[in-house]
Amino acid sequence: MMITRCLPTLTRASRRTRSFTRSIYTVPALLNHPQLQQHGVPGLLTPKGFATAYTDYQQHMVDELNESTAGTPYENQDPKSLVIEFARDPTKAYAFNIASMAFNNHFFFRGINTNPDVQSQPSSDVQLQINKDFSSTATLRDTFLATAEAMFGPGFVWLVQTNDTQFGSLRILPTYLAGSPLSGAHYRRQSHDLNTHSADSYQALNKVGTFGHAAKQTQGPKKPLGGVDVVPLLCVNTWEHVWLHDYGVRGKRQFLEAWWDKIDWDMVGQSTTLSARQTQGTGQKFYYE
Repeated sequence: MMITRCLPTLTRASRRTRSFTRSIYTVPALLNHPQLQQHGVPGLLTPKGFATAYTDYQQHMVDELNESTAGTPYENQDPKSLVIEFARDPTKAYAFNIASMAFNNHFFFRGINTNPDVQSQPSSDVQLQINKDFSSTATLRDTFLATAEAMFGPGFVWLVQTNDTQFGSLRILPTYLAGSPLSGAHYRRQSHDLNTHSADSYQALNKVGTFGHAAKQTQGPKKPLGGVDVVPLLCVNTWEHVWLHDYGVRGKRQFLEAWWDKIDWDMVGQSTTLSARQTQGTGQKFYYE
């Protein structure tokens, strides 16, 4: 007689069976966090809007991460590592979603200028690159906000830096739902709006094989088809719970315009680092720092 033992899986059903989990993940504190909790983000979110979009939602993601990873080899890994780890495994889709949302939502809020007395501006280096790739900050703003406004459904819109010197190193990248821009998570980038596709056209977008696993490659290292390594610099969260309370059902554009004026460009400048490292047999590879 053979006795088999089921290993812990990261599913919603398995989480319900646990009566106790350790709280390893916590809500990251933001700059001027006590003031944000009391006053919200002046010019962007009211205290209630901030509580819903960050305090409550981030706590929800943290709780889900703690429950989903408790007692597994993943419970000590940071959310960014979990995003990359889970991106290629369709059986961990739920765990990927909560890890990615925890990372994305925190990245969105840490990129907001929380000092009402400071008007943040791009550094000279960032401004030069914006001018090179978009001709001006005004063009970048119009294109970025139009992209975010046109998203029918929740997601994020990112300004990313690539190692592409031929077509420009700054690009706008939308990710839908909990899609991730991180290098190594290309399988779950989710850069297409499935509301605009049929079942047939979606198959053309699906570059992975049966049950989400990458097709076997006979030569060279495995890499997601169409994957481009990028460094995320800033993002805006278009999920309705972020803006609905303060701006109403028709207020998405107003929220986006208010957010643009609150970008922490110093944080953007600190993120514009691409480390080119030689890897055996693959030339240069770029990593998110």
